[in-house]
Amino acid sequence: MFSPSHLQASLLFALLASTVMGIVGRSTNRDRLHYGLYCFGYFVAAIFVLGWLMRLGHG
Repeated sequence: MFSPSHLQASLLFALLASTVMGIVGRSTNRDRLHYGLYCFGYFVAAIFVLGWLMRLGHG
């Protein structure tokens, strides 16, 4: 049975959401790939920044 950690679930969500955003957000395949990677990078950055903010907030 697949039981991902919170980080794994967040990264999976980032991957799936950025894939969908890349597909529906742009018209050419090259632009789709670039935008999907761009969105994925920002999702991952946000996951780590928010994770550290919560860590610092809880002490």
